[in-house]
Amino acid sequence: MHRARCNNAVVSASSSRPKRSTRLLKAGVVYIVAILAVGLAAGGRPNNLLVWTFGFLLAGLLVSGIVSGFMMMAVHAVRVEPRRGQVGQPLLIRYEIANRSHWIPAYDLRTDERVDAAALAVAGPAWIMHVGPRERLHAEAVYRPLRRGPVRLGAFEVTTAFPFGLMRKSLRFAQQGEVLIHPEIRPLRADILARVTSGGVGGQRLSSRPGGFDDFFGVREYRPGDSVRSIAWKRLAGTGQLATIERSRSVPPRVRVLVDLRTPTASLRVTDGEDGRALEEQAIVLAASFLALADRLGYEYALSVAGFELPPVSLRKGHFHREKLLSLLAAIDLDAPRGRGNGLGASEERATVVVVHPDRTDLDIAPPDAWHFRARELQSLVEIAVAAAAAGAEART
Repeated sequence: MHRARCNNAVVSASSSRPKRSTRLLKAGVVYIVAILAVGLAAGGRPNNLLVWTFGFLLAGLLVSGIVSGFMMMAVHAVRVEPRRGQVGQPLLIRYEIANRSHWIPAYDLRTDERVDAAALAVAGPAWIMHVGPRERLHAEAVYRPLRRGPVRLGAFEVTTAFPFGLMRKSLRFAQQGEVLIHPEIRPLRADILARVTSGGVGGQRLSSRPGGFDDFFGVREYRPGDSVRSIAWKRLAGTGQLATIERSRSVPPRVRVLVDLRTPTASLRVTDGEDGRALEEQAIVLAASFLALADRLGYEYALSVAGFELPPVSLRKGHFHREKLLSLLAAIDLDAPRGRGNGLGASEERATVVVVHPDRTDLDIAPPDAWHFRARELQSLVEIAVAAAAAGAEART
């Protein structure tokens, strides 16, 4: 087996031949029963009409098996795996289906994935109506990720019921793969981070380096290419030499999200009817939502996880930084042993610390000026309009 990368997907190809199988459909069973009934009648009281009817029915069954069999002999498929998905968002899995025959086209090809039903729910299978000779097409299947973490993809099948829908011919391709599912992101209220960062060490401030368009920073010698609007005209009038006014640039607020997962699931303090594992997953969702909100607002942000040994992540912003942090949250194994580290180390970075706890607040895990949130508060932090729309949709279903 070999793997090749293709933009945001991974192509995994297996050199082994697919396993072929045939199974009757309900229509095929009814058709065979009808053949037997007509055959018994033709044998008991032979006449031309019954014999011809029996012959046509039997020929239809043979043609159905031979046509679909020859058609599927030249079909080959490869899965193009997405690198990542996200709970609450559709996951597209693409299949490259090729017809290697020089003369025979392929019809009504459907692709079915063998996946864990608790991890991925099928929303729409991949289907291709026609693949011509020597033609290569792509089909996409839509799945709904149900939980975060790595999801293993096993064998998949390419099937057809062409031409009469009596039997289904299948090609099973043994191709292993894996997709990392990011945690769900809930749309938090935009004013939350603005409140926790205003006036604190992680709030918006002026940089110690020039290059912006804000407050006065200093005056330097004029350089060719400087804007006319930045020339210090008063100094020119006094000294006769051109000078350029430099202005400082503002630095966006900085936030470090800390997830407290030091306590094992069985030791969490939960009320009657609450599930400790569900609270931990909800805490991870809240942390991911904070990171997504910081990214949307243009903040610099980072992630720390208490209880697990994760590589240190510095404060940055941008799409790739967000995807990296969400991948770290997605890869957390809550069944692994927990440590007692606080996840912050001895860093003295100027950033507002937002701590997310599954069950109860522990003030000793972060600096005194940190902000603490619990997983149970997630619903109250979601945007009101979005929460109302979700409640209405749930009530309608």
